Amino acid sequence: MTERLAQNLAALARLSPEMAALVGQRGVDPAMGQATTLDRRPVLEIAGRALDSRRDPRGQAAAEAAAVDAPRVVLAGFGTGYLAEALIDRGIDLATIIVDRPESLAGAMVALDLSRLLDRVPVTCLELLRESLDVAVLRARAPRLVCHGPSLSTSSDLAALAAAWDGIPVADRPPRVLVVGPMAGGSLGPAVSTAAAARACGADVTFFDASDFAAGFRALARSDLATARQGQLTEIIGHTIADEAIGRQADLVVALAQAPLHAAALGRLRDAGIRTAFWFVENCRVLTYWRDLAAAYDRFFAIQPGTFLDRLHDAGAPQPAYLPMACDPDRHRPVALTSHERTRFGSDVSFAGAAYLNRRSVFAGLTDYDLRLWGPGWTDPALARVAAGAGLEYSPEEMIRIVAASTINLNLHSAAHVTGLDPEPDYVNPRTFEIAACGAFQLVDRRGPLADLFEADEVVSFGTLEALRPLIDRYLAADDERAAIAERGRARALRDHTYAHRVRSIFREALSPALAAAAIVGVGTESIDEAIATHEHGGDVTRDELLLRVLREIGLSHGMTTTRVEPDIKASA
Repeated sequence: MTERLAQNLAALARLSPEMAALVGQRGVDPAMGQATTLDRRPVLEIAGRALDSRRDPRGQAAAEAAAVDAPRVVLAGFGTGYLAEALIDRGIDLATIIVDRPESLAGAMVALDLSRLLDRVPVTCLELLRESLDVAVLRARAPRLVCHGPSLSTSSDLAALAAAWDGIPVADRPPRVLVVGPMAGGSLGPAVSTAAAARACGADVTFFDASDFAAGFRALARSDLATARQGQLTEIIGHTIADEAIGRQADLVVALAQAPLHAAALGRLRDAGIRTAFWFVENCRVLTYWRDLAAAYDRFFAIQPGTFLDRLHDAGAPQPAYLPMACDPDRHRPVALTSHERTRFGSDVSFAGAAYLNRRSVFAGLTDYDLRLWGPGWTDPALARVAAGAGLEYSPEEMIRIVAASTINLNLHSAAHVTGLDPEPDYVNPRTFEIAACGAFQLVDRRGPLADLFEADEVVSFGTLEALRPLIDRYLAADDERAAIAERGRARALRDHTYAHRVRSIFREALSPALAAAAIVGVGTESIDEAIATHEHGGDVTRDELLLRVLREIGLSHGMTTTRVEPDIKASA
């Protein structure tokens, strides 16, 4: 590899890593040659045909750039690179450069120092534009396409893309998305993060906070007809969600596990032309209601790959897909602890979570360590003395402080039917991603999908209980190694495993290419900071609005008056 190519590759990799990898693998097309102009400038040739002017490549490129009247463009074709540089010199914003093949770009990178250009403009090629959404995103970034004529004349595929460019659909607004969380349960936090990520990704988002009805749902358990009454409340909430989506002309409803949406409400959404997606962030063996809803959603996403996707397909899910859990960098982050917090939350080894059977059994054998257990249910005599805060619930802010203050964070996936490791380790829990994003060290029981999500030097796993104690001993004594692993784990989590990554996957599958591209590019939206401020100061369905709608619906549907029902709900809230 020449020094010039290496320098150009380093610049290319900063904005276009996939393209840099392809160029490094493929090199220069053997059919590509190089001519020299009278003023000793290189010009690429292919099959004897020059890709830029042999007489004055820079002058011709400047003349072509002067004819471009758009402030932001996509460039199709590259040649030797003179036109791209001329557009930049003229002050035109180059959103992306599309080349036909990596080998074409490699030839230019050997001929010229293009590092200034490649360091500021992303480059892609036809084989990386794998789906219609990829092209739609480029079209949304810059509707105007500038063509490098000689490149199109040597590539029929690139010419075909250029001919179709103006006909690629473009949305003039971001997609309207309604995110629905559960009334209670472990998916409430992921629902909040999903809504925030969808908003930050450019969508016009409304969050339906069903947890406002949790107290009323629990209060109905005291009724002689508890199951029927709770079912009626869930039905009403589901129809209220459908009313909200239809009233706001939503393009997509994204529901998290245990969201109070039922088949009838989902049918109304389908009839209204509103797409629906369900992210089942639960263990399919513990919660089995997915069988009744699989066919009712347009897209069904699961944290368990493999056989569960086959079972979903058999249950009627049209296109089930694997979508693992994630972290929220705004919530899961490193924190600086005060000395008081270190004393309150600190320990050599800790676990924060529910006291499932297997966890109680395993942790009872670790009480000779400086161990602290957080969360409800740690009442076994062998564990009560190490249960922090009398085993009470902890807040999300306390959670990240527990993680930060613990030398080793244990991460044992739950199992209510065994005393050891989960015998069916086919999913990775959210704690894995959250601890990593906090920049903390964890020991996690080995899971089938884990190797595809983190490298072995980013998150340490154990495959047997016999391996756990030696790993605890080793890493308690290895401060530098522990810190390096945690740092690499955090980098991986932020690079590949945030809720924004997952939301983009949902948009890609569940929205039209034009609307998905509008969200990704941010068509018609404010800045991310402004969007977050909007979210914090309004824009979601308020608690009072939700309660009034449901109370009104109860009165209409069941012949009850709001004055009779309202005091019970207020007392339960």
